[in-house]
Amino acid sequence: MKKVCIYILAAILLFSFFREINIVKVLLMLAALASIFAIDRVPAKYIMAMKYPVILLSFGVTACFFFYPRVLAGYPMEIVVTFLAFYSLTFYMAGMEEKKNDFFKEVAAVSILFISSSFNLFIAGKLLFVLPLAVATMLLLFVLDKNRLTPFIAGYALIAMIIAYRQGINFMGTGLLGLNDVNRYILLGASFILLVIGFAGFMKKRTFSTILPFFGFLYIAIDIFMVLGLRSSTGLLYQPVILLAIVSPLVAMMLKPEGERL
Repeated sequence: MKKVCIYILAAILLFSFFREINIVKVLLMLAALASIFAIDRVPAKYIMAMKYPVILLSFGVTACFFFYPRVLAGYPMEIVVTFLAFYSLTFYMAGMEEKKNDFFKEVAAVSILFISSSFNLFIAGKLLFVLPLAVATMLLLFVLDKNRLTPFIAGYALIAMIIAYRQGINFMGTGLLGLNDVNRYILLGASFILLVIGFAGFMKKRTFSTILPFFGFLYIAIDIFMVLGLRSSTGLLYQPVILLAIVSPLVAMMLKPEGERL
């Protein structure tokens, strides 16, 4: 029953990402649902094993941007860059509770990952994505009782926003066009319910497979709120294909049994 409800919520959320429906968008939504089903078939331990390859790929993108900044610029490479930037940090955050590293190692790891992800997003033209990612990271650190790390994330986010301001990036926009009140409430409601489900699983058992969707939907809920409530000039709602790529693995992880062994 739980899986059916999550599939229904995911379908509603995916449907509400698009203001206008056409064949291409319907195919994208079906592809996202198919990827959710496929990832759900993969044991959680294999998904967890992707942690270091994803982190290394994200570092590889950073190195590539330093020497060949135009190679990965533009569409569709910005989808890959954003995906790696998000999941390199997300995978590490999901494994923090089990690793139990000392404070200085955690500071170094989180700092390197966050700066690398922020740099990648900056070169890809998605620097404002850093703000909701930073807020979600700080909230998760608070829940995990790792408050000493939050000033570092806040400092990096502040630097990113100063750079965005110096670059002339507008923080506030006019809002999404073609979005009626019903669609607005569906977006907010579906994302909030998925966040609550993720939080319930996280509170019941703190494992990689519960922290990952909780952190992911925390980020998505904050991003949607910033776009719809604060009229942010950019965000995942402006990039539905990137949003589909990020949401699908999160929903799949939420579908996995809470007692599944890693």
